[in-house]
Amino acid sequence: MSVITIDGHIGAGAPELGKRVARIFDFDYVDRIALPHTLTAARTIAPVGLADRFWAIVERAVSGFALGNAAGDPYFNVPEALLLPLTWDSEGPSESHNEDAEVSSVDNLFDLGNTVLVHRAGCVEAGERSALKVGLFASWEDRVERIMKREGLKSASDAEYTIERREKLQREYFSDIHGASPEDPSLYDIIVDTSTENIPVASIKVARFARETLALQTA
Repeated sequence: MSVITIDGHIGAGAPELGKRVARIFDFDYVDRIALPHTLTAARTIAPVGLADRFWAIVERAVSGFALGNAAGDPYFNVPEALLLPLTWDSEGPSESHNEDAEVSSVDNLFDLGNTVLVHRAGCVEAGERSALKVGLFASWEDRVERIMKREGLKSASDAEYTIERREKLQREYFSDIHGASPEDPSLYDIIVDTSTENIPVASIKVARFARETLALQTA
């Protein structure tokens, strides 16, 4: 049982990389938007279809060659009933949201294993539990461009506002709850700059490191 956490800069490509790594190992994928309520839900949070398995095979086979945008990264379909917002998301929990239940769900995911946690502050939430902690970073320009494309924003100013708002809340959460900063390199076992390495290549790099570190087998 293993957990891979991905944190760092907003807009550095964590969802794209996280989905690729999850497919390579046939792990569940849980991002800042989707968190399963129960252990049963955790096992169905990110089904891997035939196309996903095909690209997982391709990514394993190329062993370091870039795939460009050929594979694509469609979001996994997650039932609305399973969605819980991340603690530091400004579009966060409703009044009925139970923070203790969310913490319990995160703890259950660490206990259950075989999961990729993206932007859920997993690098600090893990505590003493075993996890491979990945930090993704990128230039401001690349992050703005990625957020515009990913979220369909029409202007750079909208993307900049989105990043600044989320990172302010992210930093506050890391600082207030854990006395840490998401930009602290010491929090991570491996750091990737997605401005110098594209997502497919970076995904393979992280998967190799995970295989060596956690003795993982590809699906």
